[in-house]
Amino acid sequence: MINLLPDDAKRQIKAGRTNIILIRYMIFLVFGAIFLTLISAAVYLFLMNSKANAEQSIKIDSSKDSSYLSVQAQAAALRSSLTTAKSILDQEISYSNILDGIAKALPQGVVIDTLSLSASTLGTPITIQARAKSTEDALKLKDSFQKSPLFSNFSLQSISTNKSGSNDYPVTATISVIINKGVNL
Repeated sequence: MINLLPDDAKRQIKAGRTNIILIRYMIFLVFGAIFLTLISAAVYLFLMNSKANAEQSIKIDSSKDSSYLSVQAQAAALRSSLTTAKSILDQEISYSNILDGIAKALPQGVVIDTLSLSASTLGTPITIQARAKSTEDALKLKDSFQKSPLFSNFSLQSISTNKSGSNDYPVTATISVIINKGVNL
C-alpha cells in the first residue's frame, strides 16, 4: 500500500496517537492516585478505630486494676512474712540432728560423759569428755570424729585410766572439737 499522505499529516497522526497514549497514562495515574488516597484513608480510619478501642480497653483495665490493689497489698504483706519466716528458719539449729550425728560417730565401747551444746558453742571449739572401755576404743573415737563431716579441728587433749572401782568404762578421754553448723546429716 502506498502512503500518499503528506509528511505533515503523517506527523499529526503520529502525534495524535502519542497524545492518546499519554492521556491514557494520565488517566491511569489519576485513578492510581485516587486509589492510593482511598487506601491511605481506610488505613488511617482503621488505625484511629484501633486506637480508640485500645484507649477504651485501657480505661476498663485500669478500673479493674484498682479493685485488685487490696489483693496486691495482701500479697506484698504475705511475701514480707515469708521472707521473715525464711530468715528465722535459716537460723534454726536442730540439736536432735547434731546429737544423732555425734551418736553415729561414736565407736563401740565409747560413751559421752559431758557435752554442752548451745547456739553460741556451734562453730567454736568445745570440750567433750568421753569414757571408753579401753585405750584402743578412745583412739577409735579420735579416728571416727576426724572422719565425720560434723566435726572439724579435732584434737585429743588427754587420755587417762582410772583402775579403781568397778567402772565399766575406766578410760577417760578429753577432746576439743568444733561442731560445724551447716552440715546436713
